[in-house]
Amino acid sequence: MSSEKRSRARLEERRTGTGRPSGTEIVRDLLGRLSMRHASEDELAAFCDDPVLCDAEVVGAAVLFGFGLASRPDLLRRIESGAPIVVVEVPRADWIDPMAKAFDACFASSPPSKGYWRKDRPVIGSGAGPIVVTPGSGSNHPGARGDTRTAQAFREHRPLIGVATPARAELPSDLLRACEERLVVVGFDPEAVELLVEHVVGSTPGRRIAADVASAIEPADIRIAIHPARGADGALDRLEAVVQARVLHRRAADGPRLADLAGYGQAAEWGLAAASDLSAYAKSAVPWSACETAALLVGLPGTGKTSFAHALARQAGVPLIAGSLAQWQSAGEGHLGTTLRAMRHFFDAASKAAPCVALIDELDSFGDRRRFAGHNREYSVQVVNGLLECLDEGGRAGVLLVGTTNDRDRIDPAILRSGRFDRCIAISLPSRSDLAAILRHHLGPDLAGADLDEAAGRAVGGTGADCAAWVRRARSRARRANRALAIEDLLCEIDPSNASPDATDDLRAAVHESGHAVVAHALGFQLRNVVLARAVEGGGTTGLRSPDRYATRENLRQLLAVYLAGRAAEILVFGAPSTGAAADLAEATAICIHMHCSWGLGSRLAALPPASMPKEVSAAVERDLRRASDAATCFLAERRICLDTLASTLTRRRCLDGTEIDAILRPLVASPVPSSIAGDEVGSGGRAQGPKGSRLERGGCPSPRSSTDGGASRCRS
Repeated sequence: MSSEKRSRARLEERRTGTGRPSGTEIVRDLLGRLSMRHASEDELAAFCDDPVLCDAEVVGAAVLFGFGLASRPDLLRRIESGAPIVVVEVPRADWIDPMAKAFDACFASSPPSKGYWRKDRPVIGSGAGPIVVTPGSGSNHPGARGDTRTAQAFREHRPLIGVATPARAELPSDLLRACEERLVVVGFDPEAVELLVEHVVGSTPGRRIAADVASAIEPADIRIAIHPARGADGALDRLEAVVQARVLHRRAADGPRLADLAGYGQAAEWGLAAASDLSAYAKSAVPWSACETAALLVGLPGTGKTSFAHALARQAGVPLIAGSLAQWQSAGEGHLGTTLRAMRHFFDAASKAAPCVALIDELDSFGDRRRFAGHNREYSVQVVNGLLECLDEGGRAGVLLVGTTNDRDRIDPAILRSGRFDRCIAISLPSRSDLAAILRHHLGPDLAGADLDEAAGRAVGGTGADCAAWVRRARSRARRANRALAIEDLLCEIDPSNASPDATDDLRAAVHESGHAVVAHALGFQLRNVVLARAVEGGGTTGLRSPDRYATRENLRQLLAVYLAGRAAEILVFGAPSTGAAADLAEATAICIHMHCSWGLGSRLAALPPASMPKEVSAAVERDLRRASDAATCFLAERRICLDTLASTLTRRRCLDGTEIDAILRPLVASPVPSSIAGDEVGSGGRAQGPKGSRLERGGCPSPRSSTDGGASRCRS
């Protein structure tokens, strides 16, 4: 008895008993059916002009279908004895035709294609097998006559199988409406490849293929590589080489997956988990209710928010559907009707392509309905309302919505409420180690053995987009010089030598940033890094995170002292401040104004517009700022050695992370908090930028619109 017959006998025993057949047993049963069909075709050669043979990719499709049935073995019995209506989702469009042929071969459902049969040809099988429908209207396969074949299956009460990609957009509507089962066929694993090679070649290979290579196999790879003439091991070697070469070429052309990218920090952790859930949903392993449904990516321009969405889709192995308000408005004349129609078309396309990632770029462009004014107010309100309707409509199972923005506070609160874009993922500027990895990614094979630590140190404060631009310009520089790319080309583009700052200006920037860091560290803020900016930009940054999610009066007093500590350090060391504190002063002033006018943390409880601020409130703001400045000066005077040491180290190294800062400052932060910081009133604010000034970005903004995920804080001087 052949192995296929023994497997089929075991399968019948398992069906009649209480046991559950394994995927391997089901696959061997289907492969046995293919062998019997092939033998019958040989016997019928005298009746056929061109008998249909079983190609290797058809065998591969049968193997994948068999393992897909392992979780639902009753479906095989129903196809044989009942009339189920099933949609089989294959991972790629090029699997549709082999899968349809595999069904015909395994279940003997239909006569050969037109032109290949004669009336006197004997009938194989019962003649009541399943009818297979595929999207390809131009195909020679019988299933191409979609509506006619679907009607025939209903009329004759026969099994109906639709084969398509997850979009299923081109299958007949009656088939989709009547669908009873959805079977997702996933890619190969090493065991499946072994069974495929064994059946086609006639012997078992001496080893198994790697799992990541197996999962990337496509029908063309099987057609090219697996043939009895190569032998089992030779066919496996050839298959592995073909797949690896294609994957490397495709990744270079299509872009990297999320796991291949650096610099995303906690955002990458969320993205990898979301991609895993999306892949599991595509395989029917988890329900959509257990998966992430939407997220908002927030970050500065150039931090890679759109690239993140593309890499997320590639990581999950699903398509990405991208849109934006600007794109929808450009779909027609910009009238409300055409804009809303384009928006709905986007959501409909995403639903048809599910599982997928749907990207809405620049989500803040919709605006906030509370702030609309002028003759365009009604139009803008209707656009936001239209988006809310699309977000709330059902039928979005399998669609992971991703929005991007540079400014979360400009988005209407209704868009961000629970059930919509309720999760906020902050993408901060990359660290020094991240920048080294990003530069390496963009360099590719260039400078393969070069140490990129110095380049990453000079690049701190830059974004992923900056890294791509620097590498592009460095390559252009080398081409113009008619030589290979050198590390000096990259260093020169990141930080041009002819833009080197004056030593005094460099020291002043270092003192300013060190002042922020010393006071922030003493007051319990979590420091992420302190950086002197590239010479071409000047100034520097201090990154910190507030220890409290909801700011109190005391928290805000401390925050004001941190904002004004840079200016206080300049006065302490150089005897006078500079214009580098312009952004710090603007931010601190906004804090006090909000405290007195909006947050009830000042001299009054009533809220009023800052433009109508009474003189006595203006005087209170000035008083609070001076108290905070005095407090910062007291801090720094008591820690002068710490300030000087940190400034000297920063001037030399230009970049210090939180651990290094803590090692320098820890011995001198035990002094008590000066009593002068305990003034009456302060508030909280956002971010400002002065010419070569200071910019402080905090995580956990105390505003009611604050993101629970927080963000980083940067002070640029």
